Amino acid sequence: MKEFPDKYKPAEAEAECTQRWAKDEAFKWDPQAPAETDYVIDTPPPTVSGALHVGHVYSYTQADIVARYFRMSGRNVLYPIGWDDNGLPTERLVEKVRKVRGGTMSREDFVALCKEVIPPYEQQFRDLFTRLALSVDWSREYQTISDDSRTISQMSFLDLYRKGLLERRLEPALWDPADRTAIAQAEVEEIEREGKLNQIPFAIEGGGEPAVIATTRPELIGGCGALMIHPGHPRAKELVGRRAITPLYHVPVPIIADEAVDPEKGTGIVMCCTFGDVQDINWWRAHRLPLRIVIDRAGKMKDELEIGSDDWPSLDPDSAKATIELLAGLKAEKAKEKTLELLKEKNLLLKQETTRQVVPVAERSGAPLEIIVTPQWFIKTLEFKEQILEKGREITWRPEYMRQRFESWVEGLKWDWLISRQRHFGVPLPVWYSRRPGEEGKIIVPGADELPVDPTSDLPRGYEAHEVEPERDVMDTWATSSVSPQLNSRAISEDFALDYETHKRLFPMALRPQAHEIIRTWAFYTIVKALHHEQTIPWRNIAISGWCLASDGSKMSKSKGNVIDPIKLLDEHGTDVVRYWTGTSRLGHDTALSPNTLAQGKRLVTKLWNAVKLAHMSLEKVEIEAASPRADIEAGKITHPLDLWLLGRLSETVTRATEAFENYEYAQALRVTEDFFWRTYCDNYLEMVKHRTRFEGEPDAQERSALHTLHHASVTLIRLFAPFTPYVTDVLNDIMLGEPGKDTPTVHARGAWPSAADQADPGSFREEGDRFVSILAAARKVKSELQVSMRAEVETLTVIGTDAGSLPDLIGETGEDLKAVTNAQAVALAERAPEGDPSAVSPDERFTVALKMAPQTAG
Repeated sequence: MKEFPDKYKPAEAEAECTQRWAKDEAFKWDPQAPAETDYVIDTPPPTVSGALHVGHVYSYTQADIVARYFRMSGRNVLYPIGWDDNGLPTERLVEKVRKVRGGTMSREDFVALCKEVIPPYEQQFRDLFTRLALSVDWSREYQTISDDSRTISQMSFLDLYRKGLLERRLEPALWDPADRTAIAQAEVEEIEREGKLNQIPFAIEGGGEPAVIATTRPELIGGCGALMIHPGHPRAKELVGRRAITPLYHVPVPIIADEAVDPEKGTGIVMCCTFGDVQDINWWRAHRLPLRIVIDRAGKMKDELEIGSDDWPSLDPDSAKATIELLAGLKAEKAKEKTLELLKEKNLLLKQETTRQVVPVAERSGAPLEIIVTPQWFIKTLEFKEQILEKGREITWRPEYMRQRFESWVEGLKWDWLISRQRHFGVPLPVWYSRRPGEEGKIIVPGADELPVDPTSDLPRGYEAHEVEPERDVMDTWATSSVSPQLNSRAISEDFALDYETHKRLFPMALRPQAHEIIRTWAFYTIVKALHHEQTIPWRNIAISGWCLASDGSKMSKSKGNVIDPIKLLDEHGTDVVRYWTGTSRLGHDTALSPNTLAQGKRLVTKLWNAVKLAHMSLEKVEIEAASPRADIEAGKITHPLDLWLLGRLSETVTRATEAFENYEYAQALRVTEDFFWRTYCDNYLEMVKHRTRFEGEPDAQERSALHTLHHASVTLIRLFAPFTPYVTDVLNDIMLGEPGKDTPTVHARGAWPSAADQADPGSFREEGDRFVSILAAARKVKSELQVSMRAEVETLTVIGTDAGSLPDLIGETGEDLKAVTNAQAVALAERAPEGDPSAVSPDERFTVALKMAPQTAG
């Protein structure tokens, strides 16, 4: 053993341990170890957006607790770390920091600026994760924009393209007018807001009562291609087959019957515009309606429409063009106001009522979405729903109920996965379009050996610059994040690989840890990619974390002023205390940042330090040779009943904590370990054993038994708490097992977890020990009610109402221990309490104990 410091200094311990772990490469994956011992984690690469928050502390620490356990249990853990440093969040960060707009710069210049800006922000994450004691293999650090990442991502593209699972289509797509890019369904959020439902009459060609439609988007009247009416509508027979005239634009449009119209909503007659929502797309396709786009990519009304042409006829083209001029250049909301103003002027706004409406907005920008027809690249998903669901069911979801969120998302899919983005900083789509005579528009892709490529600066084999048009779009960041397992296994498939042997060994991975709000994106997309590439699953387990909430249970946000700086949190409480808080929350559960839990964590760290220090004070008196609890028991080194009882209880704790960890129930592992530590070990055993640790000179057999037990209990508890509080446990491990002047293997090393096979028999003296504790609790209760010290002398301790014929029958050969711990001169059994002796019932109601207190003498 090493000398025990007077005081635990968290900041010093954190710095020393971090330095030692890095020097020893304590958490490096060993490629020489047997493959069957591998445990590979698909770590979330955090988005480099310039914002560190306590949510990073919460979710990444929970994943690390699991990683540390599996490493200590003997697995060869590969725990990589990466940075998701391409895509919209990073572009926004760069634009904000440098006060530029990417759209006004050349791609080359803006990409260079991004690469210049992001390194300090990545370093902030490195510093935070190092401070958090994440046991990642820093030699496996990666960036999603690096050459290797771009190569793997583009290999994924090529594999899907060659399999016919990815194609370029000119069709309606969700469009974010703020960021001016197409987005995927998974990047859409729906918000509820107050809107106006407007009833507007459409004249009927040839005369008759107007058809009144109800709409919340009157600005789209110019894009109307038809009126839709439910077949059961009272006016359906009258109107279906006739034509209505659009107000303000005077364009004749057919009136069509369709079951998809909700007869209970509005007037039961709606206009189909290109496009107001997904239903408009369905009607447009089903009825082969004309494409009439009135909103541009900036979310503004177009200033030139072909109204009056053969494809877009108007009965009054001059009036229509006047309307177009009045609305040109207005954003959608302003155009709506202006359109309503024009309708009112012409007495064409019959009714307006307030309504609650659900509006799709872009997840990142918050802008209301438009639906724009543009050429985009799509990965096929809609026709694979059943296969995707089947793969999801092959994965173990932790907790299981989170799988339902995944399945609900898959079942509700309406779009294929759109992966192209009209941005600068991302992985380029590896495509050119031929300009050669006779093959104009032909799609050209590179070979795997040419990757990574940037079509705007590279050329395909056999082509000159004037013979090709480069694809200028980049991939959505999820298109690369969705191959995060393959970024680390270094291959997509046998045909597309940087290192296929490593891929075969590491893929599928053991675990994906992630938050629940990205089940629809990261989990879904990764499962899709694994299915399409190799007909497999990406990982065997997925662990879903909850959200970190403010202390009042609300979601943290800058606008509420309740966001907590993670660095300040760690400075104030220390890493072990903060990790303890995260470890108390189960997977899938949202948890508030609780000052009480942080205080409890601090109390645990302090108590663990002091409990081990107490054992160390006894152990440093004499040298003992300790093996394992079981080996020392079998060798006759541990013989005392209470020692055997304690180690039996500890054995149960090891088994329960191990089972909990194997099922990813780390919070349960912490609970059972804490329960043993506080109630069994500190509250009872340390008091029960004190009189056998106060020896002078050479200890006898019972005292040596106590020393061996203290050693094993301390070392085992250090290991059980190690995944949660890595710093204090590694320091204590070094003190207890180290030698002066020599390095000690870290407590977090492979195989350091306590083995159940090395523990004592769980049933050892179970009943006798439990009775002893019960009697002791009742005796303490009496002294507490008398308001005397626990060390107050007792003349006689009487156990009442037991069937035992003698004290040994009741608590075995521990009578002297009971006297010592209660400071009693004698222990007796009786049918009833001696008259005048105060008594109390034990907490488990098994025993009543009476105490005859010794006469108190003035000191």
